[in-house]
Amino acid sequence: MIRTQRRGFTLVELLVVIAIIGILVGLLLPAVQAAREAARRMQCSNNLKQIGLALHNYHDTFKSFPSAAIYTGTAPKQSPPLDGSNRCNGRDANWGATWMVMILPFIEQQAAYNQMDFTQRARSTVNNAITSQPLDAFLCPSHVSVPVKLVQDYDGFAKGNYAANGGTHYTQDIATFNNSAYKGPFSLPGQYGAKFRDITDGTSQVIAAGDVVASPSNTWDDRGTWGWPSGSLFGLRAQQFSNGVLTPNDPRQTDCTAYASNDNTNVVFNQRNNPDCSTNQGMALRSYHPGGVQTVFCDGSVTFIGETIDEVIYENLMRIQDGQPLGQF
Repeated sequence: MIRTQRRGFTLVELLVVIAIIGILVGLLLPAVQAAREAARRMQCSNNLKQIGLALHNYHDTFKSFPSAAIYTGTAPKQSPPLDGSNRCNGRDANWGATWMVMILPFIEQQAAYNQMDFTQRARSTVNNAITSQPLDAFLCPSHVSVPVKLVQDYDGFAKGNYAANGGTHYTQDIATFNNSAYKGPFSLPGQYGAKFRDITDGTSQVIAAGDVVASPSNTWDDRGTWGWPSGSLFGLRAQQFSNGVLTPNDPRQTDCTAYASNDNTNVVFNQRNNPDCSTNQGMALRSYHPGGVQTVFCDGSVTFIGETIDEVIYENLMRIQDGQPLGQF
């Protein structure tokens, strides 16, 4: 009787196979990650496209974009009071609904919109019951902080990842609204949303809204709060950075909104913020998309803007009436 000897793999052969598998995984992983980010970026682009369409539908109905926010106080004509520097207070308790609340019917959130009381403050119990809820339409899937869907700021406002263009100066400064060299399509102190005819530079030449980063902190950080005005607007200036602009994903300067958590040493620069300049609010477009941010323009088109964009061109993209020609971006 002849016995056949069964032969298994040697240790060397197993190690070779494992090494080959490791190399293949190493080659495939970047491709898989790139494909996943492409899908996330596509969803973010779709979110902004829907916001752009909502703004257009709002304009068709009310003949202008929504105001950056409604002031419900008792100041003359219900306009926010200005301080000695002609700036409104981003912490004023009398702020009401934001532009994002006002477009809810146009992003299939009519039920939430119907529950809002537009005569009441955003912080009122009836309104905070709505603005404390995270909405997928306002969340970028590339945002690294998964808990952001569950995180609220100090006053209970849910956070999102999009904000509107408040102009190229301080977003709480009335000069930003009154000066065509600064003016954007939305204004907080001006209680303003642009009409198409106001955008003399052309609706395809002006950013309406784009990505912002919401901090994972749940206290004293209002960035991305869609129900509170200072968290739903971005601008280009900050008090400590007066000689430059806050370009997309700008690592040179921290954000400084009305409510900031003094997280200015965070190793993730997009999450840093500094309350020391909160009276001159500045919040940059920021994202976790590699290389730049997603934006929707006033004509409804979605455009990816790179981090290396020229500062002058970027400023021109923010203004609605500057009359300046645009270069390549």
